[in-house]
Amino acid sequence: MKSDRFVIGSVVLLAAGLALLFGFTSGSTGFTLGYPLSATKLHVDITTIGMPALAGLPLVAAGALLLFIALIAAIASQFSQPESRDAPDLPSKRQEPFHFEE
Repeated sequence: MKSDRFVIGSVVLLAAGLALLFGFTSGSTGFTLGYPLSATKLHVDITTIGMPALAGLPLVAAGALLLFIALIAAIASQFSQPESRDAPDLPSKRQEPFHFEE
């Protein structure tokens, strides 16, 4: 089972969902550096209203689900046997000598 298509799909869905959620955000962020370091604060306030919130959240959820499926597929492919391809017993052109016709 190849997981490359699942990864591509999950990245597209996650990027679209996060772009909708963060692109239409009205909020504020703040960072306070304090001494001692335990007084340092990071505050992020994200508010997305309307259609981007309704479309963005399911896209992020679907992308996360596809990413989880891709992880399971990648783990399963590590333990599976590679497919053996039987070569026909016909002579190959590379094994034949060159013949020049005049």
